[in-house]
Amino acid sequence: MNHAVQFDDVEQQRSATLLGIWIFLATEVLFFGGMLVAYIVYRYEYPEAFSLASEHLNVWLGGAMTAVLLLGSLLVAIADHLIQQDDDPSHVRRAVFQRLMFTALLGLAFLSCEFYEYYEVVTENLFPGANFDVAAFASASIAGRLAQMFFVLYFCMTGLHALHMIVGVSLVTWMAVVVRWSGPPCGWANTLNVVGLYWHFVDIVWIFLYPLFYLVA
Repeated sequence: MNHAVQFDDVEQQRSATLLGIWIFLATEVLFFGGMLVAYIVYRYEYPEAFSLASEHLNVWLGGAMTAVLLLGSLLVAIADHLIQQDDDPSHVRRAVFQRLMFTALLGLAFLSCEFYEYYEVVTENLFPGANFDVAAFASASIAGRLAQMFFVLYFCMTGLHALHMIVGVSLVTWMAVVVRWSGPPCGWANTLNVVGLYWHFVDIVWIFLYPLFYLVA
């Protein structure tokens, strides 16, 4: 595999690329870190409100979404392994393409489920704002409006994750296309490694979000 002119060899290029993506992912953690701290504070202050609000989410749908993402990560990892093999290029190209496209479809399935969950929450008048259904939490010993903070954090954190998922699906789809129709597949091994790390990061974020919002009750 050839390397770019600014690098001495392929290994130096690979190391620089990995360092760059890890620095980028570290900055991405900051996006979620601030909201995670806010969640911890409010969860500690209003445990009853958060528990009641969590009951309005579909825990089984959230579990299915988690399984979908984990399967996608497995396929990306397999594709990353296959592209580094010295097998027949046409076979490698086809195998990587199939796994990446299936991963992209799984990502779209995840987004469809998440948007359906948004639709369900909104139709129950649980979107934070003037029309929030305070009466749904009348049984709580605290004011029902405190439950709005749960849904504020829910929409902000899962919405930001959905945005990252859209980017991830786009990158995986693009990676599948270029591997399938652009030269020897081994030449894209470094790029696929970077895309794979981003995809795994998005999955790990959801693994934290799922219990935070769906398993509170």
